[in-house]
Amino acid sequence: HSTRLAMLSNNLTHWKKLPLLPSLTNQPHQVLASDPVPFADLQQVSRIAAYAFSALSQIRVDAKEELVV
Repeated sequence: HSTRLAMLSNNLTHWKKLPLLPSLTNQPHQVLASDPVPFADLQQVSRIAAYAFSALSQIRVDAKEELVV
C-alpha cells in the first residue's frame, strides 16, 4: 500500500507546498526553558486588553456630510 500511495502522490502536481509557520525566535529551546510568565502579569495584560476593547467599542462616528469615494 505504501508503494502505491507513493506512486500516486508523485502524480499530484497541483498540490502546492505550504509555507512554513513563521518563527518568532531563533532560540525556541531557551524560550521554552525560561521561567513562566507570572500570573499577575497575565491578569494585567488581560485587563488592559479588556479596557482597550471597551474603548474601541464605544467609538462612534457621527457623519454629518456625505462620504465621497
